[in-house]
Amino acid sequence: MSLIIGIIGIVYSLYFAATHPATSFHGYLDKPSIVLLGIMPPSVMLLSHGLRDFAVGFSILAQALFRVQGRTEKEVIDVLTRSSALVRSEGIGSLMKVRNQVRHPLLRDGLSLILNDFTIEEIRHNIQNKINAQQMRMSLANNLFDNLARLAPGVGLMGTVMGLISMMANLKNPESIGSGMAMAMITTFYGLILGNIIYAPCAEKIQLEAEKSLQIDLMVLEGVLSLKGKKSSIHMRDIMSTYTQRQQASGSAASTAAPQAKR
Repeated sequence: MSLIIGIIGIVYSLYFAATHPATSFHGYLDKPSIVLLGIMPPSVMLLSHGLRDFAVGFSILAQALFRVQGRTEKEVIDVLTRSSALVRSEGIGSLMKVRNQVRHPLLRDGLSLILNDFTIEEIRHNIQNKINAQQMRMSLANNLFDNLARLAPGVGLMGTVMGLISMMANLKNPESIGSGMAMAMITTFYGLILGNIIYAPCAEKIQLEAEKSLQIDLMVLEGVLSLKGKKSSIHMRDIMSTYTQRQQASGSAASTAAPQAKR
């Protein structure tokens, strides 16, 4: 189904751009260029990706844009530290009331595994599989937007070539050459904006979100295993402190590496 939609989108965008040549330059809003750049890159991606991949990609992007990881990390640390004290004082059954108040899905699943008396190895295997699945989803979303960022300038150049062909066909009217050249370059302009200012930052945002999410999920894994082993609250705080310091170190390393990469 996605292959058919992709082919239809490619054919329609090319047809629309070819059959709606502008006769003069009217500013930076050019309808054929907008149709070409808005439809063709996603249509090309549909030749190799499914509609579900697009749904996952935009869902992950929305989460990356609006989720506050610092708040999530603070909640995880608070729940795990509090749960550790409860388990030591009241037993495993006390996690029932904590689980019902937890919003982080992986932590809630981990507490459920403890309450259902899964072994440490079973809990580790189950949570690790969930972490891997989430990282695969985020990697898919990152690749999707990264490929769109690569495609958009190429599609813009294709529109420019189409505009130049249309301009060369009207060389009998020298007065239209300047405006025709301006119209031909607009699609390249759109492609650069779409690829470098929209798609590329989206891909980067998802990648950074995946790294932060992995650190929090690994912290949840170690915390849940410590709860199962009935470790002390001091031991739990040490685990939380280790992951927090590691995340801060990786964040500072990324911020110092970015200016060096620009040089």
